[in-house]
Parts: sequence; structure tokens; C-alpha cells
Amino acid sequence: MRNRRIRPRRFSFTALLAAALLAVPAATATATAAEPESQAVAAAQRLNITMQAQQKTNWCWAAGGNTIAAWFGRNYSQNQFCNASFNRSQNSECPNSQATLGNVQTGLSWTGVRPGSYVTGWLRYPTVQTEIAAQRPIETRIQWSSGGGHMHVIYGYDDANSWVYWGDPWPSSDRYNWASHSWYVNNNQFSWTHSLYRIGA
Repeated sequence: MRNRRIRPRRFSFTALLAAALLAVPAATATATAAEPESQAVAAAQRLNITMQAQQKTNWCWAAGGNTIAAWFGRNYSQNQFCNASFNRSQNSECPNSQATLGNVQTGLSWTGVRPGSYVTGWLRYPTVQTEIAAQRPIETRIQWSSGGGHMHVIYGYDDANSWVYWGDPWPSSDRYNWASHSWYVNNNQFSWTHSLYRIGA
């Protein structure tokens, strides 16, 4: 009885295999024709962040950190985030101080978000892809060519042009921006010097 049951299954499997092999060239041609469009869609992702404008001239770091905290569902003011980042009392006006991504980590911890990894230097494009695909924005520190620093939030990528998308908290700047990864790493306006990633991981 078993042999009789197996033989029809083997015959069916063999017939299906033969039919599939005969159909492969046509299916492959169709898949090849549709492939570029499906790759472009699958290889681009942007997180739906709401990039905050910084409320004080030196609070780019606080606007970036608080934007990321809000992405993770936390609802605090930039003043609260600033105070938390310096371990200050919440019942005071936080000074208009500059800060590092290490201070941002302290603020994120206070909001209940895992603070990620703070590293010197820029992140490779595959790392940016991994972070965004995992729903984790990246805060970056840039150095202006003219001097001074600033912070951004990377929230997306697009493989079609190796683009990265970033939010800029400076009030008069475009809030949402994009350029190639290589341009963002180093261009005639700024260079990417420090990174805070794996936030929330």
C-alpha cells in the first residue's frame, strides 16, 4: 500500500518538476523585466519622523534627541530633554548650552529609550540601511567647513542613488533634506564627524 501511495506522489512531483522546468524561461523573463521597479521600492525607506526645530540657538542636539525620543513614543519638551541630558532639575530653564552626543544619550536614557552607541566618525552606508530598516533613526554630529558644529537626524535611505535623508533642526533651514551618502560624509559645507546609532536596540 505504501508503494502505491508513494508512486503517484513521485509521479506528480516529477510531472510538476518537469512542468516547472519548462516554464522557467518564461517566468524568468517576466521576473527580469519587473525586477528594477521592485528593487527600487524595496531598497528605499524613510521613517516618518517629525523633525523638531531647535528652540534655542545651541539646542540642535536637544531638538535631534527629542525628535528621536518622540519617534519612540515619548512626549517631552526640548527644555525637559535638555535638563535631563545634563542631570539638572526639571523645574528650571535649561541653559542655551552646546552638548555632545553623549549628553543626548543621557537624555534618551531619561526618557526610557535605550541610548545606543556613540562613536567617533561616520557610518558606512550599509550600517545606515540596517539602522533605518530596524526603525532606528541616527543622530549625527557634523563639522561646518567654516567652523563650529551642528547635529542632524538621519531618517532614511534610497539605494537607487545611495541617498541618505536627514532632518535639520535649524529654524531657517529646510527641515527635511537628502543627498548621496558620500556627499553627506564630506562636502564643501560640512563633514560628518560623530554618530549615535543603535538607539532603542
